[in-house]
Amino acid sequence: MKIIKPTFEVIPRGGLRGNMDVIEIAARTCYKTEDAIKDGSKEKIVSMLISMQHTAMLEHGDYIFMVDDYKILDNVAYCLYRHEKDTGHHIRLSITDAASRPIISGNIRAWRELMESNSMAAWYFSGAIDPIFIGDIVPEEERIVDGRIHKLAYADLKDGLEQRVHLRQTVRFTVDRGVTHEFVRHREMSFAQESTRYCNYTQDKFGNEITVIEPCFLEEGTEKYSLWKRQCMSAETAYTTMLHLGMKPQEARTVLPHSTKADLIVTGTLGQWRSFFDLRALEVTGPAHPQAAEVAKALLPVMASRFPAAFAADNN
Repeated sequence: MKIIKPTFEVIPRGGLRGNMDVIEIAARTCYKTEDAIKDGSKEKIVSMLISMQHTAMLEHGDYIFMVDDYKILDNVAYCLYRHEKDTGHHIRLSITDAASRPIISGNIRAWRELMESNSMAAWYFSGAIDPIFIGDIVPEEERIVDGRIHKLAYADLKDGLEQRVHLRQTVRFTVDRGVTHEFVRHREMSFAQESTRYCNYTQDKFGNEITVIEPCFLEEGTEKYSLWKRQCMSAETAYTTMLHLGMKPQEARTVLPHSTKADLIVTGTLGQWRSFFDLRALEVTGPAHPQAAEVAKALLPVMASRFPAAFAADNN
């Protein structure tokens, strides 16, 4: 059994082709197949996700557009309103108009849902989104390139409000499964988590052992720490034995402890990250779980230094 401390990694998002590379990282995190990433692999996995209707992973990609004509913006807003009124489902596209600069953005899943609505609002953007994402919905011959639609990069977002609403950031947390349960409560964000259904920790790629996260509130060498460690080792023995008896990983995982290490990919707008930090780092609603606060408090200054306009104290 391996014992490690929790960590985090901010994953770069360049916006190239809807951040398809981040979609691949998220999808492969679930099965721990990141070693399969290579040239051309992201196109294959995106196509596979769409064909299998595993579109949750598409939420880790996005597009941002500036619109020259307010009529387009009005059409989109009306489409979103009608769709939610008729179906009860909200398409997660966001609109701002700071300094008379109309901008609309959303994750790939949301853009697909707009295309599936078959509204006029969808066709304005059909020629601006990579066909790998919408080719099964909008045939090539029906795609429209509209000169009033302009694709934006993250660097084009200078205003604090625009950054909070439209600029997304992805973080890989390596924490225990108790902390992942805390973090996925931020339901407006998007997640991909290492799956104990499919990961077999007796395999060589995992070092033939489970990995657990050392609790920040236990001190090595104390009786409490020793008790925690013994219990985790006992769980590992039971898990390994159950697999050797022919049980599947999704069955044997029932004995794994909360301390079991999990990689969790989290993507959200900077506004959503601010809400995350309010609860997990700044603890505005009350004390956060100490292990959740441990990583959140360490991540907050990293994010704030990268995006000062979005994290300014007066930018509510």
